[in-house]
Amino acid sequence: MTTLPRTGAIMIHPHGDFMGNVLWPDALPPEHLAALPAAIAALTAQGYFASPFPEGDGITFKRYGDAAYDPELSLSDFRVALSFLDLNPLDPAEGQSRALARLATDRKITCTYLVPVEALRFEAPFSLGETRFHAPVDGEDNSLSTHAWRELCDVPGADVDPNWAPGAGASGTTEFLGHPLIERKIEVPMSAFYKAGGSFDDQSTLLRLLMEDADHALDPIRFDLCHYRRLEYLPAKPGWIGESAIAYIVPESRALKARLLLGKPYVLRVSNNWLGLEVDSGGLSWAEPLADMIVDSKADDEITLALKAALRAFNRAFYLVELEASFLHLVYAIDALCEPDRLRGDRHRLWISAFGSGGNEARFASLLADFDGHYAVRNRIVHAGETFASMGLVGEEQCQFMQGLLASCILTFVREGFSTRRDAAQFAFDALVSPPITPHVTAMASKHFKMPLTTDKGFTEHMQP
Repeated sequence: MTTLPRTGAIMIHPHGDFMGNVLWPDALPPEHLAALPAAIAALTAQGYFASPFPEGDGITFKRYGDAAYDPELSLSDFRVALSFLDLNPLDPAEGQSRALARLATDRKITCTYLVPVEALRFEAPFSLGETRFHAPVDGEDNSLSTHAWRELCDVPGADVDPNWAPGAGASGTTEFLGHPLIERKIEVPMSAFYKAGGSFDDQSTLLRLLMEDADHALDPIRFDLCHYRRLEYLPAKPGWIGESAIAYIVPESRALKARLLLGKPYVLRVSNNWLGLEVDSGGLSWAEPLADMIVDSKADDEITLALKAALRAFNRAFYLVELEASFLHLVYAIDALCEPDRLRGDRHRLWISAFGSGGNEARFASLLADFDGHYAVRNRIVHAGETFASMGLVGEEQCQFMQGLLASCILTFVREGFSTRRDAAQFAFDALVSPPITPHVTAMASKHFKMPLTTDKGFTEHMQP
């Protein structure tokens, strides 16, 4: 029979009118749980009252009688009776939350979370893949009684008042209901959940995990509806309400209670102080497939991971304040997705254009010329330290071109359903040597590659597995 490793636990001695506690992270493994009744009986026989918590994550205890409580003796008694625990007294300098976080290292827990989003407007709740978007309670189109999370309201009588809406003074979980909400499931380190109970700053790790995941859930919507020509229509980054970040998390384990998180996990942030984004869920085109195939995909193959990174880069670029930084961020994201590897100069432009055009002849010819011109802008920024202003260019237009090119490359990968990097490379090479596109390649008359491309050393080396 295989013996489970002992479960780490802490002992908090009784003090004053407070009973003592033995605590461990989450619930005990089944084998240890089965041994708990006998351990409780052994402690009772030694003169202790000991009772397990209903949630299954600890024991409360005290010593019977008038004898003085001896911490060392009690620790020894509990270690003998609870031999399946690695039991140590709580270090006051560490604190309960951080001690349990340390004991929960390498363990994870599945939770449901809610994160609010400012500058995002929609009239009715809708779902996108595994994400649910909840419209705010406004007392008109959306009443509290129809909200999926109406139990978060702590205002007496609000549930029977069809005109009730969270006012300016709403706080806590009630405040959530006045904002659009993103609801998702997430697996988080249990240590981060326990650590969040320590202090205001200790919540930052868990807040960041939830906010980043919620932001990723917005990626398909931004992909469909946002662009650089209308930056005022960007939604805010999820999680921020005013000056603080806020989230609500509900663990699936009954041993862990729901927690309202409030903090400032980032020193710097970008917020939309203008119009925000209005979403009509019926008007989304690519959002659903991108949510299913990229955001919610559990696959970890090289293509899925590349698409996740590319979609993240597409949307993060909006929130980089310096347009030159956004532009370069998009350039690097295109290279990361299309992986030109050692291809340089004209070979590089051809390779990227094959993906960006999806192999379409007419699109390829115009894209190749435009991409070459915009890449020259990239070179002047990188190698000469120039800015869009110094070059007399409109930065938003330059960024929009690169973002449109990245979007086209993403859609090519999604439509073609590549399974491996080799499949993707074969697609690009086949497009470049196809009869409709070959004349456009030949017209470049570049000294940097040879025609036909099947004899060009750069391309053939790149195609080698």
